[in-house]
Amino acid sequence: MTQHPQALRLPFTLFQTQNRMEDYSADDMRCGDLSELQLRKNLRLEKVSGMYDPWRAERTDLPISNYAVIRHKMSHQAVAKKLFDEFRRDSLPFSFLGHRGLFTALVDHFQYGEGKPFASSELNGAYRRLIEEKNEEGSLYKINETLTDILSKNAGFYPEQKKSVLRDAVRNSFLPRFNRWKDSVNGLGMSVHDIYATKVTLKSLEVDRGNYRAVLHYKGQDHFGLDDRDIRDPRFHHLNIFRIWFVLQRWEKYACQPFLTNMEATITLTGSHT
Repeated sequence: MTQHPQALRLPFTLFQTQNRMEDYSADDMRCGDLSELQLRKNLRLEKVSGMYDPWRAERTDLPISNYAVIRHKMSHQAVAKKLFDEFRRDSLPFSFLGHRGLFTALVDHFQYGEGKPFASSELNGAYRRLIEEKNEEGSLYKINETLTDILSKNAGFYPEQKKSVLRDAVRNSFLPRFNRWKDSVNGLGMSVHDIYATKVTLKSLEVDRGNYRAVLHYKGQDHFGLDDRDIRDPRFHHLNIFRIWFVLQRWEKYACQPFLTNMEATITLTGSHT
């Protein structure tokens, strides 16, 4: 008696990055773990802002004519509030073209959200458009290509034993990341950039008269936080926006909590296998 192969069991996890979701132990999720000495001496963050000095809790007024620099004492809480204002202002060159509101919402959440996860329809929409971009090396293209090939060879049937082919297709593709040139000025590079963890699930697969319809769910997660490598990177170290961000997050006196940034997209693929 001939045993028929089993159909692919759904839902099926096509891909999961080695980096896992909900990873609160990642280096960029550290908070309030560094002293003033470590920040000023070890990481060379003596100067953080052009006007506000968190170490001395002072505001510096630039001299007028020949008068000396004037310094005004402030509370540490007041300095932190002003640093957040600078954080938003200094982000303009990185977010003026498209998603500035998203980035400022993330900064607001950093200031007031107490480490709770963040999600927004605007970010989900940007994530979906990124996945759907035409790219022959992209994951969506590779999935479509693999489904067409396997269904064609098996008369519209996708066998369970071929599930590794789908996994390999995604593993060898370009996963969605906001690292395009335009992301450096539209706010998405500052908001997310490299997505820390990604999971792709095939939710359903319907085949009818030579055509197929596949529903895929993409889930991405990043961390709105900085680690030591970020602030030591020469590209970021001398920019006030990253100095402010790092000190607000990592200095024991401020300890503003980083958080998980969640994004998801459900995408329907259609094609023919004849």
